[in-house]
Amino acid sequence: MIDEGLDQPWPARVPPAVESFLQGHLIVQPPLFYMADLRHPIWGPTRLIADDTHEADRGEDFVDLALQDRPPYGIITTQSCDLSEERPDPRQPWFAVAPVYQVPDESPLRDRDYVFELAPPELDGEVWIADLRVEMPLEKGLLVGRAPIEAFPDEDGYIAFGNFLARRRGRPALASVLHEVLSVTTRRLKGERNAHRTLARRARQNVYKLMLAIEDGTRLEPVAAKLYVVTDGTPTKDTRAWFDLWWGPARIVAEQHGLQLLPTGWLDTAAVDLRLLDDLVEMRSPL
Repeated sequence: MIDEGLDQPWPARVPPAVESFLQGHLIVQPPLFYMADLRHPIWGPTRLIADDTHEADRGEDFVDLALQDRPPYGIITTQSCDLSEERPDPRQPWFAVAPVYQVPDESPLRDRDYVFELAPPELDGEVWIADLRVEMPLEKGLLVGRAPIEAFPDEDGYIAFGNFLARRRGRPALASVLHEVLSVTTRRLKGERNAHRTLARRARQNVYKLMLAIEDGTRLEPVAAKLYVVTDGTPTKDTRAWFDLWWGPARIVAEQHGLQLLPTGWLDTAAVDLRLLDDLVEMRSPL
């Protein structure tokens, strides 16, 4: 069924148009659509449609936002090799796009684990984020006549975005308390004082990864956990100070959910035990 029609030649303008795009490139105002059940609306636009629909006519329906309601940009999440398909008989007519929009500097969205912050060199404004809660499948013909917009100033940004997508899709199932202990407490701490935000920025330069160990229980029902901070070289005074500040309130939040948060562990990238890393879960750093 999916392969039907793919043995036919693609329109001549499609392959050269697609070749210009890579994973992480932006496109202007991509469609945003989804299926919903108007008897049980959740999102705001769905509720509006349900309110305007006679009760007897409510049911499964296709929602396609009008052009003026679309996000200003979308970011391509499909891998570059699947996008361009350097082969004589391409077999993937679709690519995926997630919405991109601006948020204020103090927006809590910046700390969500489904959000990736961008740095588009051509776009002014506040903070641009990619929201990975929804991705739209678009046929590659939609790229004809469009030009890619850079989401990052250099290759490092695209590599980081690709790694983020890989971790998101491959992330293990974890109890929600583990995310809350890390991200919510960090956000509260940075919001308390400017000095804390400054300390977090200095610590960020020294942190390579955050890894979580479940010391007792399971990933879905943890009893005791420990956060390991993997640093580039010896942990700096600022890095230790930041995680000392974090551990106090994080331990209290953990206890409220029946979780024992053990004192922070430290690992150096120059001398890390790979066997230990195999048993740890990488966490997205909220710094």
